[in-house]
This record gives sequence, structure tokens and C-alpha cells, in this order.
Amino acid sequence: MKQSIFKFVEGVLALAGALLLLFAAELVIDLAAQGRPLALPPTNDIVEFRHLNNLYNRSLNQLTGVIFTTVAIAVPLTANMYSLKFLEFFIKDPVNTIALIFVILTNANNTWAGYVASADYIPALALNVTSVMALLCYALAFPYLYYVFRFLHPDTLLERLADDTAAQFAAASRRPARAGDLRLHTAESIEHFANIATRSVDRIDRNTAIESVFALDRVMRQYWKVKSALAEDWFTADQSFFLGYSSAAIADFTASRSWVEMKLFGQFYEALRAAIPRMPELTSVVAETLRKLGLEQTARADPALRELVMEYFNTFVRLALNRRDARSVFAVFNQYRAYAEAINDESPELGQEIAYYFQYYAQIARDMQMTFVVEAVAHDLGALTQAAWAANAANRQRLLERFLEYDAQASTPLAGVKKAQAILASYFLLHGQDAPAQRIRETFIPLDAAFKRQAQMDLLHIKRDKYWEVSERRINIDYVPEEQRQKLNEFFEGL
Repeated sequence: MKQSIFKFVEGVLALAGALLLLFAAELVIDLAAQGRPLALPPTNDIVEFRHLNNLYNRSLNQLTGVIFTTVAIAVPLTANMYSLKFLEFFIKDPVNTIALIFVILTNANNTWAGYVASADYIPALALNVTSVMALLCYALAFPYLYYVFRFLHPDTLLERLADDTAAQFAAASRRPARAGDLRLHTAESIEHFANIATRSVDRIDRNTAIESVFALDRVMRQYWKVKSALAEDWFTADQSFFLGYSSAAIADFTASRSWVEMKLFGQFYEALRAAIPRMPELTSVVAETLRKLGLEQTARADPALRELVMEYFNTFVRLALNRRDARSVFAVFNQYRAYAEAINDESPELGQEIAYYFQYYAQIARDMQMTFVVEAVAHDLGALTQAAWAANAANRQRLLERFLEYDAQASTPLAGVKKAQAILASYFLLHGQDAPAQRIRETFIPLDAAFKRQAQMDLLHIKRDKYWEVSERRINIDYVPEEQRQKLNEFFEGL
């Protein structure tokens, strides 16, 4: 905002200087051509004064009309498109206030000069002041309209909204006595991010929708910087912040000191509701942003926040399944798996719980006949299990058992699930882990020979690590690294 103000002031001064030089040059040339002394034209005649006063009046009225008409149309229209918070920011902006008041004062000063003038009195000072102010108004017009159009850009709104919300956090940390009162303004401000994202999706405005998620990310990080310095009153959740939630849920937000995080993550959910299935890019950005925030030290160190991140990942998955959007499920699970891998070593119980949810939602997808989702999640659970064994995590054996039970309820095993298990077995064999590889081999023995042979051929046939179509992950989930391919072949041949 400061940079925009500086550019506006520089533009006004530059144009004012250019106009002054132009007018002075014209006056010097005219006076020299007529052989008259270098001086400003006298205004001792009341008729001449009236003409000049009327000239200023007409031109300033037209200028005022242009500026106010532009503002009156553009500002409400933009606010209606994105958020009514725009109107508040516009009114509070010092450049808008000063520019509009200055134009009105120039008109008022010119009107006053015309009012007090008479046959025996010419207000020379008022006329000269009007001339200077009119010059500045002419110089102000173009830079101000440019400033307004820049101001009305949705990225500017998001930036100011993020700054305004962060300012509430800072004010609450500086003035503990007002922390309780500042909560309401903060909760109200946070809701506008989802409004902007939702309306942007409606207009297929990807950039603004994605930028709204990034703005929420910045707000969360600003909040975590000052969270430890906030007074206890700040953490008291209010029923008005979460309409539709039970009193028990509100009490839980207060006890866990997590109502702000709940509010911010809720905006991610609202953005996702608008995005699925219309804007897959936004779905990926929301899931990735949740993962990154969940892996910040503040979230990792707080059990309540770790649980909240997991709950929102589950909520995202459920939403995508309810919409029957396999692509969104695929994108969300990609980030969910990466989060689980990063958090598993320090929170093995949480990692084990997430593995259960992988199996749980895969079963729901199976019931919905979304076979691709079931197979994709199997590969994610296999990758999580492999990462746990590579890190020698405490829950690695339990994760393996969960992975082997993944398809236990199915009357007919899916090829994609067994492929994922075979890939994990080849990893174990490559690293000399014969016992877990044998455990996987036992689940393959009862399978039909043709089924096993087809799975072997499919896996060995794929030699590109990238999928042959463009997708969010850019990898082929059935790809086996070169160093594992021999072990994979040994696994199948040994069945």
C-alpha cells in the first residue's frame, strides 16, 4: 500500500510540474510575440474575473463528475463481484479520502470566490489559490484513476484483507485488555477470504481463487508468530463465530485454543466446496496449503492442531467422494500421504490412525464403484508403509499389517491393489527385508495364476516414471524404479 501511495504522489507532482512548465512556456511565448512585459495577466476587471471564474467552474465540475462517476460505478461493482469488504477498505484508504476531498474543496473555493466578488472587489487571493488547486486537480486526475483501478484489483483486496487481519492479531497481542473485543472483527474478516474464492470460482477466475488460498496461508503464519503472546480472553470461542456448531464443539475450540485455526481451515473447506469438480487446480492448492501449514513447527508441536489438520484432510476426502470426483480425491490423497509420511516418525500413533482412514475411505470408494480411487489410495498407503520402513519408524510393522488388510473385505482383489503390494515387496527384497516380503508373498499364493502373471507383465511393461497424460502428480503410480525391477520379477517368479 505504501508503494502505491508513493507512486500516486510522484505521478501527481510530475504531472503538475509538467503542466506548470507547459503553461509557463505558452505564456512566455505569447507575451514575447506581443512585445509585452513578462507578467501574469491582470484580473482587475470584474467581467474578466467572472469569465475566468465560470471557466474554472465548468472545467472543475466536469473533472469532478468524471472522478466521482468512475468511483461510484467501479467501486460498488467490484465489491459486488468479490466482497463488500472492498467498500470499507476504499473508504478508509487515505489516498481516496484526500483526493476526493481535495477536488470538492477546489470546487468550493472557486464557488466562494464567485460569491464574494463584486464590482468594487475582486478576490485575487482566492482566484490565485483556485488556479493552483485547479492545476493540482488536473494533475491528480490521471494518477488517481490509475490508483483506483489498481486499488480495485482483487489481489490488492486480498493483500489489504490479509494485512487488516494480521493487524488485528498484532493489536490483540499489544493490548491484552482488548483481545476479547478484537476477536469478532477478526472472525468477520477471515470469512471474506472464502467469499472471494467462491465468487472467483463462479467466474472461472483461477488466479484470484488461488491467491485467496495463498492469502489465508500468510494470515495463518502471521497468527502463529504472535499466538504465544495473546491474552487468555482471545482464545475463548464464541457461538457467533461458528454458526451451526454445537455448544460442545465451541467449548472444544476454547479448550484447545484453536478457534482461529478452525476458522481459517474452514475457509479452505468453503473454497474447496466451490472448486470441486469445477476447478481442480484450486483443489490441489488447497490440499497442498493445508499440508504445508500442518508441517509448520507450531502445528506439529500442538496435538490439537495435528488432529485438526488430519480432520480437515478427511473432510476434504469425504467432500470429493460425495461429489464423485476421482481427480480431486487423487489430488487430496497425494498431499495427505505426504503429510502422513512427514509426521509419522514423530507421531506414529497419528500415522497409524491416518493409515486406517486410508483404508476406510477406500472402502467407501469401493462401495461407490470408484475403482480407480481404491487402487490409487492403495499405492499411497504402500508408499506410506515404505517410508515408515525406510525411516525405521516404530509403527512400521503395524502399517504393513494395515496395508495387507487393505483389500481383505473385497470378494475379488483389485489388480491395482495387488500391484501396490508387489511393488512394496520388491522394495523389501532390494533392501534385504525378507520377512516382510514373505508376509506379502503369502497373500499372493491363493490368487489365480493368470491374475498374478498379468500383474507381473503390467508392472514390468511400464518403464516411464511419468504418467503418459498430464496429471497433478506427474508420476505413474505403477512405475517401479529400475533398481527394483529385478527383485519384482523375482517376487513373481517365486510365487
